[in-house]
Amino acid sequence: MSQRKRLTGFIGAMALIAALWSCQGSSKRMEPITVDEIAAHIRYLSSDQLEGRAVGTKGIELAARYHEDYFQTMGLAPAFGTSYRQTFPLKGSRPDPAAAFEVSGPEVAIAPVLWDEFVVRSEREDAPAEAVGELVYGGYLIQAPERNWDDVKGLDLTGKILLVEINEPGNRPGGVFDGEDMTYYGRWPYKFEKAEELGAAGVLIIHDTKGAAYGWDVLRASWANESFFLPDRNPRLLFEGWLHGETADRILAAAKLDRRALREKAETSDFAPVPLGLRATVRQHRVYRTVEGVNVAGIVKAKNPAAKMRTIVLSAHYDHFGKDETLAGDQIYNGALDNCSASAALLATAGYYAQRPEKLNNDLCFVAVTAEEQLVLGSDFFARNLPFPKETVVADINFEMTNVWGETEDVFAIGARQSDLDAVCREAAEKLGLRYTPERNGELGFFYRSDQISFARAGIPGVWLSQGIVSRGPDKGLIQRKFEDYRATKYHKVTDEIQPDWDLRGALQIIDWARGIISLLQEREALPQFVPTSSFKRASAR
Repeated sequence: MSQRKRLTGFIGAMALIAALWSCQGSSKRMEPITVDEIAAHIRYLSSDQLEGRAVGTKGIELAARYHEDYFQTMGLAPAFGTSYRQTFPLKGSRPDPAAAFEVSGPEVAIAPVLWDEFVVRSEREDAPAEAVGELVYGGYLIQAPERNWDDVKGLDLTGKILLVEINEPGNRPGGVFDGEDMTYYGRWPYKFEKAEELGAAGVLIIHDTKGAAYGWDVLRASWANESFFLPDRNPRLLFEGWLHGETADRILAAAKLDRRALREKAETSDFAPVPLGLRATVRQHRVYRTVEGVNVAGIVKAKNPAAKMRTIVLSAHYDHFGKDETLAGDQIYNGALDNCSASAALLATAGYYAQRPEKLNNDLCFVAVTAEEQLVLGSDFFARNLPFPKETVVADINFEMTNVWGETEDVFAIGARQSDLDAVCREAAEKLGLRYTPERNGELGFFYRSDQISFARAGIPGVWLSQGIVSRGPDKGLIQRKFEDYRATKYHKVTDEIQPDWDLRGALQIIDWARGIISLLQEREALPQFVPTSSFKRASAR
């Protein structure tokens, strides 16, 4: 693709958007945001010209420039001094195809097969080629003081290699924690973070499909590719990875232990880590590189005379998976729904408020974050390095895979129940005549899988706004069928492209809901707080 063709596509998209905004006076527009505008954003960002917007590629730089130019064109203030860009290093870690994992002990020698039985990586450039340690079964490895739960019981796990279960105790109807719905304690990033905090040498999570919410094939595919991490986090684990459930059974049996009995014990608050009397060895040689990460953000400054010194953040990630040159035919992961639809919603909403700053009591920061597909790294860096005081941030409203299939009669907010944003989202929905329903698919842990989680971890409540399951019109199940088909045939595949049956009035509906939430948040004197049972707490509140 020549630079001339790339530039032509970019100029065409921007020209269409400029025409949409200039064709009507901003204060007199009957429809402030149009489906044509949203479509123009999606069309450019998901085009083959951007080659799937992978971290460290020319395509993602084009996407960053598009957001930057749009924010500037619409008159948003640069979020980072004189720049719309927040740049930071991202470290790439390429897998070792010869990595090995061995378990040894008296009359025990087990060597699981890479990719089929275990996957492993390291974020330590200084890690030795061989990591050795005593193997300890850690149950669910959860310390949740607000729930009176401690799986560690004071045991010194420094230098140990931990085998831990995915998910959390009582992950069933009526069970402890939140029943079927996964909390942050059940997600694998928490397990890695906790193992690192406890000084372990390494950790392997035992896989099961129900607990992880995806099969072993997903792990095999993703861990076989380059992974990225933030070097400023100063990683301390020598390695982290996953172990196939059947392989874990075999290792525990070699230690004369029954995994079923161990899991039953781990379901109780009496559980304590179990040394296995075995040694584990992990060998790998990773190849590292550094690329530049770029978050792009602009701010609409509140012009209402009664404006508070506060900021509401709206976010969406603009990265995706790039290209897979091993595929025959189409090789580009265009990511039209994931996440160009959300980028379009973010940009259109930014343009709307840029024309109406006098309506704002709070500043609005619109941030396009990078590396979400690499474990929400861009939003992690942004939330820890905000361009304004953390104590003045009201909340994060995250756009993710924004509805492209038409309007629904109902909506739900992923993660709202973590805080009193739940009541705000409900009121805003009901004012639009929408039925507000409890969060769906909580067992899949969606709240922990997109950028709102980075804000929650930094002590800022956040939500992901989702369409409901009841379509407006005669075919009530239409949108839910389309969503399920998307998950089965297009999600994280090269087939995620603009479809002829899309109805972008669904995206407009989500944007209207976001605007309603912004209006209500602006009226509140108190900042939203996390509920007592949440695993997150506000870092600072006014």
